[in-house]
Amino acid sequence: MQTNLKTLFQERVVQCKTEATQYSRKNDQIAIVRVLFFLVSIIGLIYFANERNVVAVAVIIVIFLIGFSIIVKYHNSIKIKKTHLDNLIQINEEEIQRLSGDLNEFDAGTKYLETTHPYAADLDVCGKHSLFQLINRSNTEKGKEKLADWLKNAAKKQTIEARQEAVIELKEKLDWRQDFQAYGKEKPASQKAMREEVDEIKVLLNWIQEPDALKNHGRYKLALLILPILTLIAIALYFITNISGYYSIGLIAINSFILWTTKDTATTTHKKTSKSISILKAYRMMILKIEQSTFKAELLKRLQVNFKHKNYTASEEINSLQNILDNLDNRANVFYHLANVIMLLDIYWLLKADRWKAKNREDVSVWFADISEFEALNGLAGFSFAHSEFVFPIIDDKPFTYQATALGHCLIKLKNRVVNDYELAGKGAIAIITGSNMSGKSTFLRTVGINAVLALAGAPVCAQEMKISKMQVFTSMRTQDSLEESVSSFYAELRRLKQLLETVAEGQPVLFMLDEILKGTNSHDRHNGAASLIRQLSKLNATGLVSTHDLELGELESQLPNVKNYSFNSQIEGDEISFDYKLHEGVCKSFNASKLMEKMGIAMNEENRV
Repeated sequence: MQTNLKTLFQERVVQCKTEATQYSRKNDQIAIVRVLFFLVSIIGLIYFANERNVVAVAVIIVIFLIGFSIIVKYHNSIKIKKTHLDNLIQINEEEIQRLSGDLNEFDAGTKYLETTHPYAADLDVCGKHSLFQLINRSNTEKGKEKLADWLKNAAKKQTIEARQEAVIELKEKLDWRQDFQAYGKEKPASQKAMREEVDEIKVLLNWIQEPDALKNHGRYKLALLILPILTLIAIALYFITNISGYYSIGLIAINSFILWTTKDTATTTHKKTSKSISILKAYRMMILKIEQSTFKAELLKRLQVNFKHKNYTASEEINSLQNILDNLDNRANVFYHLANVIMLLDIYWLLKADRWKAKNREDVSVWFADISEFEALNGLAGFSFAHSEFVFPIIDDKPFTYQATALGHCLIKLKNRVVNDYELAGKGAIAIITGSNMSGKSTFLRTVGINAVLALAGAPVCAQEMKISKMQVFTSMRTQDSLEESVSSFYAELRRLKQLLETVAEGQPVLFMLDEILKGTNSHDRHNGAASLIRQLSKLNATGLVSTHDLELGELESQLPNVKNYSFNSQIEGDEISFDYKLHEGVCKSFNASKLMEKMGIAMNEENRV
């Protein structure tokens, strides 16, 4: 299946490159036409101006303004289509990279990691070669934050099932998904640009929530209605009749004084909004894609309806805001200021901005949040499409349910992935997993954990079948010492286990995975401590897995009714060690530490063999 998908994405790359080449030719041709039209117009103006032919000059100016604007608009549309195709090429190449397991170039989402999070670091939710890299297809920083939040916090059953329904629908809309993702790439995608986007969106949203920029709207509206007309008439009469130019100068002086009273407001508004213009372009196209679509899933319809209002749509309003801010951004142009003293452009655009804010300030935050949710769902759908063999789990109302058939780890390549059936059911149920070195104990714990994370986020899981109930996942697997805090690895693990007990005490069901617990102390204390912890957890509102080299812990199976032994084993044939990575019932019967040490050059006496 992955081979077929790779071929599909490669074909889409080739198709997009072919179309992009055609648009590149068009772009070059229109650029030439644009230059020639400009030069011919200038030559015509100079010629007829020298001939004192006012009518011809006026006609050329009108033709130039209309014609040049049409050419520029068409030229921009070609550039937009070319950029969109380039983005689609990149998206399909990224899909090929994911299929091959090469995640190095993708955003690792390390900023979303928290040292005290119940499981994110241990289960590779974020970071290098992580679940986030495999799933994320968001371009906006808010979309990435949304996905990371879903992966770090289990949702309610109703929410999970709503996401599943939405993802199943979006999964089959390949063209829609890639177009939506490509529109989000219309802005710069560097890490620096992404950080700036967060700041600029926050600044923009704060600006939208601010009170009107201009006070006394009535006074400024009256000035805008009267003064530009009077100024234009005075200028026209100066050139047509013998009327004094002082009228024009006087009106321009009045206009300049009025603009001076709003200078600080216009400058501040420009500073707060200018950098968000390119971001708004991406948001507008993504919103338009949502508005123009037909959805069946209730979650998608509920999100979509927020963009549609009785007499207008969110994309129209975002386009309007973009137009306002584009024009205010022209304040950096000297020609803008020449027109400003005649037409009071600052006041016109500031009044429009105030009207826009008054109309939309209650909705704009909802629009941006919904785009983020669409992006997160799009990521889950892309993940599901790329792994069509994965299934959507059943979310069980019965607590402490975890049943899976052919359970595997999604970050392990398909050719190397080994699957296992597994079931852990009931309050206090604990699986003690023993095994030889490198036999797969830790990987299996992560397999159980990462699929629980996927399931409780609304994503498909790497299994043939799965049923799971809502639980808080908790792991203790990669505890490390800290020189900065003067904390040993053993004490760090104790703090982690204390956090587990505190989490269990909060009342919600907990699914825990503990890897080689209390490994930082002597064997006697390790055994007693581990046995005591397992006895304690077996009586609490929790269920989980404990991996260990301590075979004596297997005796707890006969002492506690809800404890069961499992193991991973290895085989030694000559100098070779082989693993099947399959889960077996019972305590481990095979050992390979001595052979591994010998292979590393450590001479082992027969009486010291393990």
